[in-house]
Amino acid sequence: MTRRLGVLIAAVVCATHFPLQAHHAIGETYDEERTIVLEGEVSSFQFGNPHSMIQLRVRDGQGHPHTWAFEWRGARRLQQEGWTDSALTTSDRVRICGNPGRDPGAYRLYLLNLAVTASDSRLATTSDSSLCAPTLRGPAASPTASR
Repeated sequence: MTRRLGVLIAAVVCATHFPLQAHHAIGETYDEERTIVLEGEVSSFQFGNPHSMIQLRVRDGQGHPHTWAFEWRGARRLQQEGWTDSALTTSDRVRICGNPGRDPGAYRLYLLNLAVTASDSRLATTSDSSLCAPTLRGPAASPTASR
């Protein structure tokens, strides 16, 4: 009887096809205790799952260009926040707040918030702390990220 119950439970679980969520901890790759703000030009934007990705050309303090890789939330979650696959295009200027990678030479960041700067001059009054505020999400949340 116990064996039949176990088989029945396994069959029901397999038949329901409920989605399983598996995810790695971002703390392994990114320093969640720190945030940094970077500004640059989008060189690529991949809207997808399990993570959307942005590559951004950023000049360092000496004017040397570096390409940063930004890991972002998955497409479904971004859509819920108002983002679309056409939200960013090559050459858009953006400011990004996020958690830097643990390896500083890797130029990686886990993106928390983004503001498009090319279309709105009001960004000049937006402080780094407000860009990194946990409540600012999606293009509808900020007049500087309206696309």
